[in-house]
Order: sequence, then C-alpha cells, then structure tokens
Amino acid sequence: MEIFLTEYAGVCVGVKRAIKMAHRTAEESSGPIFVLHEIVHNTHVVNDLANRGVHSVDDVSEVQGGTLIISAHGVSPSVIDEAKSRNLDVVDTTCPLVSKIHRIVKALADKNYTILLLGEKSHDEVMGVQGHAEDHIHIFHRKEEISGLPLTNGPVALVSQTTQSIKYFDEILELLLKRYPQLEVHNTICDATEKRQTSALAIAGNMDVMITVGSMSSANSRRLQEVSGGLCAASYLVDQASEVQAEWFSGRERVGVTAGASTPDYLIEDVIEKLKEISLQKGVAPSVIRNESAEEEFIEVH
Repeated sequence: MEIFLTEYAGVCVGVKRAIKMAHRTAEESSGPIFVLHEIVHNTHVVNDLANRGVHSVDDVSEVQGGTLIISAHGVSPSVIDEAKSRNLDVVDTTCPLVSKIHRIVKALADKNYTILLLGEKSHDEVMGVQGHAEDHIHIFHRKEEISGLPLTNGPVALVSQTTQSIKYFDEILELLLKRYPQLEVHNTICDATEKRQTSALAIAGNMDVMITVGSMSSANSRRLQEVSGGLCAASYLVDQASEVQAEWFSGRERVGVTAGASTPDYLIEDVIEKLKEISLQKGVAPSVIRNESAEEEFIEVH
C-alpha cells in the first residue's frame, strides 16, 4: 500500500492560536472556566479541554461567574455585551480571519448594502457574522435558495463562510452575477481552507481511496471530504484511526490522507499508522509519501 499525505493537512495557525489561548487560560485563571460552544470543531480537542477543566456551554446565560472563552468561530457583539454585563472575564480566541469578515460586513451595513452570506445558517461562525450586520444579511447555502434572495437595484455584496468549497463558491458567484449585475464580491474563504482543498484535489484523482481526518461537526473537514469525493469515489471522513475499516482497501493500493484545519497532528499520524497495519495484514509492505509544506505563517489582517 502506498500512503500519500497531502501537502497541507491538519491544524491551521488560527486553530493553534485558539487552542494555545485556551490552554493558557486553563493554567492561569482562577475560578470556573467555560467556552461558548466548542473552541474548534474537533471532538478530541473539546474533550482535552474538558479534562483541563474547561467545559462547553451553549449560552452565556449558563455561566454565573468566572471566565468565558469565545471560540475561534467568533460571536455576535451582543454575546460579548451580555458576558460583560454578567461581569465575566472574557477571553476572545476569534480567528483574525473571521474578525476580518466581521469588519467587512459592518462596513457594508453602514453603507446600506444588501449582504449575501454563503454559509450554513446553524454554524457558529455564520451566526456570529450575522450578528455584526443583523438587518442587512441574508444567509443561503444551496443554489435553489438564490431565487428567494431579495431583488434590489441598490448595492449588493457577497461574503462567504471561511470554510466553503472554492469550486462551489465560484459556481454560486456565476449564478448570483446573473441576478445581481452590480454584485460586489468579497471572497472570504480563508487561506488555510483553500490550501487544504487545493492540495487534496492535487492527489485525489490518482488515489484508489481518500481519507479525510476530522470530526463530522467540522465544516472544513466535511468540505475536504466532499471535494476529494469529486475525484475519488472511495472517499471517507473519519474522526480517529479506529474508524478506518480494512475492507475499504480490498484491491486498492494507493491511499491519500488529508485532514481538516481543526484536526490535531497526532490524529493524522494515528490514521497513517492504522493504514500501515492494514497494509502489513494484507502482506504488503507499506510506504508513506509525505509532500511536506513549509510551516504556515499567520497572515496579518487589517
């Protein structure tokens, strides 16, 4: 079995930053510590924080005192205001690339734009972005929803959830331009998402099987599995190595491995070790080909 690891896979710098801030808070803060929703969408990271005494809550009203960590996905300004009104210590780990979208939609709303947000309505990031321009944003995700978006001759702008598929964004843009010739486009898909999708697409067409390591709750991991599946029919999303099934590889020799931007490196290595075990059980010596990239640098955003 030949195992190919994509050039870009696993935790991005924004996720590393959020986890590091949460760990530091757990070490240095006295009193109870909570994180609103999940610090990042990975079950193993969430469980590790719980073991460190940092537990997730669904609403600020559940926290009576202590420290509240805002996740990397960001929140509406009203959430921060409520936390402060409760005299909570707030640690904001919002990814700066998400904060950039907040600033963009706020500026557009101030100019009375109709803002179209391509994203999943129930996703933490999308709900946070909406809260920065509540009366101006219209959220949609499926092509079929475009006909229900408001028609206007006034200014219209498109923004995106950071973890959208690049290909899908382009398809949506083509349709929107027919409806809104005056559309102003802000491609806010983050650099880490783009790199992981592009490097997965670079190998998926030559693989017999593609494995994406990430939690089902992770939008960027699901997108990775979807784009890989467009070129490799045997495409699977696994949260951990124990979910990899030996029967997936019957008669298949070339296996690609990628991972979402919220997936810790050790989970990727565990999956690679499991694949090597499966290969040896088949009586085939495994080889691992790593197309390692230079370490990603954090992009300064303004």
